[in-house]
Amino acid sequence: MPAAPARATLLTVGVAAEDFAEIARLPEADRFRFLAVGGEDEAVEPERCRPRALIAEARRLARAHPGGVAGVIGTEDYPPSLLVPAIAAALNLPAPSLAAVLRCEHKGWSRILQRRLVPEATPPFFLVDPGRPGRLDTLPYPLWVKPVKAYMSMFGRRVAGPADMAAHLADLARVLPPFARPFDELLALAPPLSDHADVTGAWAVAERVMAGRQCTLEGYVFQGEVTVLGIVDSIRFPNRVSFKHFLYPSALPSAAQGAMAQVARRLMPALGFRHGQFNIEFFWDPARRRAAIIEVNSRFSPQFADLFEKVDGFSTYGVLLDLALGRRPRHGFRQGRHRMAGSFVLRRFTDALVTRVPGPADLGRALAHEPDARVKLRAKAGERLSQWPQDSYSFRYGLIHVGGDDLPAMRAKVRRIARALDFGFAPAGLEPAHRDR
Repeated sequence: MPAAPARATLLTVGVAAEDFAEIARLPEADRFRFLAVGGEDEAVEPERCRPRALIAEARRLARAHPGGVAGVIGTEDYPPSLLVPAIAAALNLPAPSLAAVLRCEHKGWSRILQRRLVPEATPPFFLVDPGRPGRLDTLPYPLWVKPVKAYMSMFGRRVAGPADMAAHLADLARVLPPFARPFDELLALAPPLSDHADVTGAWAVAERVMAGRQCTLEGYVFQGEVTVLGIVDSIRFPNRVSFKHFLYPSALPSAAQGAMAQVARRLMPALGFRHGQFNIEFFWDPARRRAAIIEVNSRFSPQFADLFEKVDGFSTYGVLLDLALGRRPRHGFRQGRHRMAGSFVLRRFTDALVTRVPGPADLGRALAHEPDARVKLRAKAGERLSQWPQDSYSFRYGLIHVGGDDLPAMRAKVRRIARALDFGFAPAGLEPAHRDR
């Protein structure tokens, strides 16, 4: 009888219980052991993150573990998406280089490189230091102004004119320095990657407001070869910022999807990104038949993992583990149970104090007739919704993921599940100081 395959030990950076539950569903889940680097708060809260200390802890864990470690993974955006390549470099583990990740995650540098490499997909933009804005470059208003590093549209805002711009920059000058401190610490670990090396994480990008049909291309790079896994459509509320739901596979024409795939295949290798998952958010302008890059991210979207599972029969968490071990990912196409799948966002447009969240019994009732549906809570009783990461215009408090034959069928499932989820809210009282969080 052949010996059982050895278990691989992976370091984890900010991987939450929800992520481990998804990993546990994978066929090879029992082949892995996991060692956490730092506490979850240290890894995922920018104000508490100390990158050099976490890298040193990863070294200690690897030295102390019999047989060493085989790889390192993270699932959150910032700071884990930057900590993973820094730790991998320190331990000589498979991962994209920190330099390549910074070319994606520093949204100012990334825009400069996009303008050089894929100019047709790059909107007009300029960089600005909110603490010392001086005379701003001229682009017609309205503009979208965002930090060079954030996540979930945090601190990003549409500005209508000079007074609006001045007020928003003043807000950014206040909130960005502590938020960007670990980003700047990681920047210092890489060689200068741009002629604009003075552009720290406390700077912002101002760019022309884009329009069209929004979507996210998910893919990976292995040995320098780009593979596109699929495109997820992003459906927004009328404010054109807050997401209503996400649908896979995309309903965009094949020519549009092909154009975005070509941008990805040109851009990612040129950024030096030779190994790892990535996603690129796009607007597709049907009138001009042109794709415009919103941003490039050096990671997969965990929110979409089970959408691929429902339609294609594989989870992108499996791709994450394959790449962490340095092996070619294995995945299928249209081998899942459903023709399409969606992630539907539970959202309010005013802040609120959460008085109750669904418990295990509520979740059991909600999912009794939908065994492969998921409910992901994004709120805790006793906290205000504004205490969670939010965009600048609304407050999400949960996600419902379902599969189905078409959108009406999925919406009916979501309504049934949502009715069984007994959330409770009360007025939030005074607006919190960190509203944009």
